[in-house]
Amino acid sequence: MLLRRCTQGLSLISLLLISCALILDDMAVLLAGGTLAMGILGQYLLFDNRLREIVTSVEIRRSLNRNPVRKGTTLQVASTITFRGSSRMHIQVEDLLPPNTILVDGVISVTTSPDPSSQTHQFNYRIIPVIHGTHHFSGLSVHVRNIFFEDTITLTRESDREPVLSVQPSGLFAAPVSDVSGGTMDSRKMSVWKGVDIHSLREYTIGDDLSHVDWKISAKHDKIFIRKYSGVMSHPPLIIVDLPWNGMPYPEKDFNRMVSDVTGMVKHTIQTYQYVSVLLISGPNILHLIREEKNISRCISALQEWMHPAERFVHFYRMPDRSDLRSHVRDIENVLQQTTDTRTLAFYELLRDRYLTILQYQRAPAFSGQVARTLSQLLMSDAYLFSLGCGDSSHIRHVVRQLQSRKIRVHIRIVDATLSGTSSIRAYLADTRGVRS
Repeated sequence: MLLRRCTQGLSLISLLLISCALILDDMAVLLAGGTLAMGILGQYLLFDNRLREIVTSVEIRRSLNRNPVRKGTTLQVASTITFRGSSRMHIQVEDLLPPNTILVDGVISVTTSPDPSSQTHQFNYRIIPVIHGTHHFSGLSVHVRNIFFEDTITLTRESDREPVLSVQPSGLFAAPVSDVSGGTMDSRKMSVWKGVDIHSLREYTIGDDLSHVDWKISAKHDKIFIRKYSGVMSHPPLIIVDLPWNGMPYPEKDFNRMVSDVTGMVKHTIQTYQYVSVLLISGPNILHLIREEKNISRCISALQEWMHPAERFVHFYRMPDRSDLRSHVRDIENVLQQTTDTRTLAFYELLRDRYLTILQYQRAPAFSGQVARTLSQLLMSDAYLFSLGCGDSSHIRHVVRQLQSRKIRVHIRIVDATLSGTSSIRAYLADTRGVRS
């Protein structure tokens, strides 16, 4: 609790009067100083009592326009605050944001003049979460002041911290950068070495190699133009790391081995191809994309930051792929054409109906679209997928399908060969063409 200037002055006067009364042995002065001190104490007790009444009457209700929300996206919050005011008391109530969020716009506090009636205030604001995870609101801040005192109390009751904000990790789904030059657009991957084919021309900028100047075109347009060459180039493989879920136990020894294998392959890829791309996932959740990183130290630092068991906000729970379901339906129809046994026919017809029902209501998951948009940014001919092979492995099939559709060779690296889930995941991927263990 803070003393305002009025109270500080009165306290100083009271102290002076009491000091003078003790020195002069004057009871009248002592009575005046003591009366003033008792008045200040009485005002403090009155302020404290009214402060408690105001704090206990404060209520807040928040609503979010969507929950969960992706990291880095804007979230709209609507808050309604209700409290009972007090005469001669100024009240300011502030809604405290969740940790690791940024206020974009809007009002998060309300200040009222002395009024003993019940008050309700509504305000809207927008925030951006910057770190994925589960976050509670920080509560409410209530600041009360009158002519004598002022105090601030932070409310962290369970009702003051609701609702719980669930922030999902966000992958880098931006479109690939195109090369725009002279009014033309070309998104082909360029070689750093001069080849036999001139890809395009652009104006000279400081630092360009003068040996690439096209002198004829430069003389014609009275400007210096640089030739850009394209050639055959072998692309580095994409490294995909499937991190375990921190909600269930995992073999720490095998996880450390996987981290070592991935780190070694990243270093080798940068040394061989000059850059590397690493996609980090955890189940059907894209966590982070390291795109065409050329600096080994920076890439290793990013791996140290992200390569740990992660929270999975989305689960597949062994959801079958639509391509597999259609393949099962075709196989059942072939069996039905060749079978005459009544009981066998009834069983396969029931099984086919079940598959068709699942196909009718099951749509392509958002994870497949996210993987497709992420892969569209990269050029590769091979992909290496590292996983512990434990738990639900349905998401691996969706990643493999997307890679195969782009004619990319897939190499599965199951770190622990003795884990019980390893045989199941290999059987799950055994009938997929182009997959190498």
